[in-house]
Amino acid sequence: MVALWSMSEGTSSGEENANLYVRGLNEGRAGEFLEGEELLAILDVFGEDGLRSYIVGHLEGLDDAMEDVEDEEDE
Repeated sequence: MVALWSMSEGTSSGEENANLYVRGLNEGRAGEFLEGEELLAILDVFGEDGLRSYIVGHLEGLDDAMEDVEDEEDE
């Protein structure tokens, strides 16, 4: 097991952050769960900004999916 405070953290560019956001958005809309190992891998490679972009996209994707379900129920 690797201690979180001893892990080196990567960095990401604006384009990579945008791609991570879209990836999170798509996975959130598909209802995929966040996996701890995957989140740590994103943090390790892309840093805090990349992880934040992915998580924000994922949460917004979940919100979009819930809105779609509500819209279908209203019809």
